[in-house]
Amino acid sequence: MAVKTGLALFLAGISLAIAAVAAEPYKPTDAEKQQIRARLADLDRTLEVARNREPDDALLADAEVYRKAAQWILRFPEEFYTPAYVANTLAALDRGLARAKLLAAGQSPWAKQKGRLVRAYRSRVDGSVQPYGLVIPDSYDGSRPVRLDLVMHGKGATLNEVSFLAAHDSEQPVPPGQDFLQLDVFGRTNNAYRWAGETDVFEALESVRRRYNIDPRRIVLRGFSMGGAGAWHLGLHYPGLWAAVEAGAGFTETKRYAKPQGLPPELTPYQEAALHIYDAVDYALNAFNLPMVGYGGEIDPQLQASVNIREQLAREDLPLADLRVLFLVGPHTPHRFHPDSKRESEEFIRRMLPQQTPDRLRFVTYTTRHNRCFWITVEGLERQYERAEVDAQRDSDGRHVTITTRNVSRLTLAHPAKVTLDGQPIAAGPLLFEKQGGQWKAASSTAGLRKQHGLQGPIDDAFMEPFLCVRPTGKPWHPLANDYAQQTLDRFSQEFAKWLRGDVRVKDDTAVTPEDISNYNLVLFGDPGSNRLIGRIAGRLPIRWTRRSVVIAGQTFPAADHLPALIYPNPLNPKRYVVLNSGHTFHEKEFRGTNALLFPRLGDYAVIDAKSGEAALAGLFGVRWDLPKAPPPSAAPTGR
Repeated sequence: MAVKTGLALFLAGISLAIAAVAAEPYKPTDAEKQQIRARLADLDRTLEVARNREPDDALLADAEVYRKAAQWILRFPEEFYTPAYVANTLAALDRGLARAKLLAAGQSPWAKQKGRLVRAYRSRVDGSVQPYGLVIPDSYDGSRPVRLDLVMHGKGATLNEVSFLAAHDSEQPVPPGQDFLQLDVFGRTNNAYRWAGETDVFEALESVRRRYNIDPRRIVLRGFSMGGAGAWHLGLHYPGLWAAVEAGAGFTETKRYAKPQGLPPELTPYQEAALHIYDAVDYALNAFNLPMVGYGGEIDPQLQASVNIREQLAREDLPLADLRVLFLVGPHTPHRFHPDSKRESEEFIRRMLPQQTPDRLRFVTYTTRHNRCFWITVEGLERQYERAEVDAQRDSDGRHVTITTRNVSRLTLAHPAKVTLDGQPIAAGPLLFEKQGGQWKAASSTAGLRKQHGLQGPIDDAFMEPFLCVRPTGKPWHPLANDYAQQTLDRFSQEFAKWLRGDVRVKDDTAVTPEDISNYNLVLFGDPGSNRLIGRIAGRLPIRWTRRSVVIAGQTFPAADHLPALIYPNPLNPKRYVVLNSGHTFHEKEFRGTNALLFPRLGDYAVIDAKSGEAALAGLFGVRWDLPKAPPPSAAPTGR
């Protein structure tokens, strides 16, 4: 009980601190704003000259990120939290201008710079420029692959691009003896590395691996506080990617942690199911496959994060002595890393490097979004959001593999082998296996219409990959429903810019090209009368939508004041999603609160009452994107 009370007080303290900062930001003078705008105009002109030289787009991003920082803080002036943000904005513009001038002259010396610096990439999600920090030791010369530590920051009430650039464009020396590179990700600010924040981690890593000689067997994932939550979830969701993981504090489940900050007293069944996407404790078994350090201070309520994992490992009947897992508790320590624990963690990680590919894997998942562990990939589940397991053992030469599964319908091996799958022997050769009628057999790559990696929902999943919002230009069937659709697009655009630090791509329905259909998840707003793309596909979706009614899952709603919101494989390109009338299903309230609240509110489909903005019906499609046979109960209010 004491821990729960302490957690409530701790979260309340964070909430008050954030509210205090937001309530009294510094207001730049007109002269200060004019100075920023004038310097921004100089940078724009110089960048235009640099673009005309057609340099590497990645190098352009390294300069444009300073422009983006200034643009965003002018766009959201409440983020001038203190007078220092004015000076830091001007300093960022000076750095961007210096880089742009060098690019215009055909030079990019920062590409070989040592010490601390900022670089950037252009995100495939929305085309935005996103920063990351680097620490490059003097010993690095690119001649041999080196270790990389990927570090995720904690929640910062005053974090934005300006403060991130100021922290990482630093003259602070590299720690003595450091012989590895360090990547500090921005994560699109404070989202616990979920959704587009998760994608940011991998896009930043991809950028660094293109630019520097990184040893893929010595990539260490680290984070503390919110970064610890990110390390828990990314470490356990993607156990084959990391040589080791260090997760300090943070949180590993939703209900207990988020309840003091506004978790609804009751969740609908589809919301409960969706908690399995990011509740890291559900994936604790995956610690079997890699070295992990779990840390918390003795008097830090967020010690509970690693306690949750340790208790779940015990329930899995996995003795710690059989794992490469180290749990540390900082003596008499609040919310910080005790120096002795930090040294012990670092020594443990160094002993574990480089990454060893296990001959035995024990892997658990609840969704095909998180589906890979070293040489096994789960391609399909029998039931989405229920526990699926793989226990795989291969001979030392890899020629024979014995696998047992639970709730798995399709899986892939990385290399051909003679396979015994759930007791059934299968001849050597195939890589992809499918269960049909309780029997496993070799399968083709064609899965048909079924939930698979990157095409499994829920609605929020569409915004982890490149997406394009399509606004209607035609005559709507009903003004009220059309107004709701337009307001939803406006709200999504505003919230994505503020909380995920990018502008959504938007086109008129009449301007969408075949290339757009090929390249993007399409997010369509309107109805079959107002949006020609909705009109093209409406008859190929698992709903019936006419001028009079919306029919879904056996229930009928008047179309005059109701409209569907859903995600589905795009009938015009089944390799991409189509989304109707929805952006993210959580909103500003959740972004402002604890980031544990950023879980889906609508599942895969819903019917929205345009008068109230609430879901009259919502739920999850089956594994073949089919509707439930029995109508689900009406949804609880979602607060949309």
